[in-house]
Amino acid sequence: MNIPTQFTDDSHYQNTIIKHSRRLVGYFNYGTDSQRMDFGSLQHRNKNGFADCSSLVWLVMKQAGYNVGQTAFSTPEMENDAKNAHQYFRQIHAKNVKPGDIVIVNVGTGYGPNGHTAIIDGSYHGKKTQIIEIGGIDPMGAVHRSTIAQSFQSLLKEGRITYAHPTK
Repeated sequence: MNIPTQFTDDSHYQNTIIKHSRRLVGYFNYGTDSQRMDFGSLQHRNKNGFADCSSLVWLVMKQAGYNVGQTAFSTPEMENDAKNAHQYFRQIHAKNVKPGDIVIVNVGTGYGPNGHTAIIDGSYHGKKTQIIEIGGIDPMGAVHRSTIAQSFQSLLKEGRITYAHPTK
């Protein structure tokens, strides 16, 4: 696994999504299907529980006070919402990406290994932009920091890249 060791210090960001996601670094195992929401309660997370990339984004948004319903969304649902309904996300141009925004990359239907999402955790620097995620470069590991290039590498060639701002 080739995870970068130097990351931008995100402790000064006032964004609530960054604050909540930063606290989850080192938490959870990667889990799909019925396991993807087995992370404990909002107030008492189980460090050894499970999440996938989109349920992590859902959990962080829920903890930050966003109205995201009771069930985690999937990456195809996230992309569709950002581009159309705007219930949870609003699509933004890459030049407007800020810490706390979301990156979604889908190939085809976007389900399973054909989709991935992460939380932007720094200033936008193209594919070198720092993210917080689960899955991606460390497919079975805990929530961690990485970059778009490293974690989305297999999807970037053919995938649809969507940057989105969470909506309250």
